[in-house]
Amino acid sequence: MAEIMEQSTSPVNLGLDLDGLLDEATDFFAVLARIWPGKVIIISYRNGYAKAEADLKRLGILYDELILVDSFDGKAAVIVEKNVGIYFDDQPEMLQNIPEGVHVLLFRNGGNFDFEDQRWIFSNRTAKLI
Repeated sequence: MAEIMEQSTSPVNLGLDLDGLLDEATDFFAVLARIWPGKVIIISYRNGYAKAEADLKRLGILYDELILVDSFDGKAAVIVEKNVGIYFDDQPEMLQNIPEGVHVLLFRNGGNFDFEDQRWIFSNRTAKLI
């Protein structure tokens, strides 16, 4: 991560999903958001701005901007618009149209990983078997 930070003259902006990410690994992301040198932008595919704000406050997540989108492609558009350099999400569908230069991290949880079979859960839309 130090290399990523050193490559830029200004701090890299961090993008974080809310549901399935911040609410599942709260302690880790609360620390990361607190120490992140760039802007922390929460990008969530949900309705209800006031509820999202309340959830972030309850979770203790510090952030610079909260943006709600209403489509899968909406997250990619915000990532480009806000110059997000690193993005965490738990849904592969949300990651498809994010530009190549953005570092994307898929967070594992029960919605995208079958812990009994020890295999990722993807659809034909999000995965190409090799």
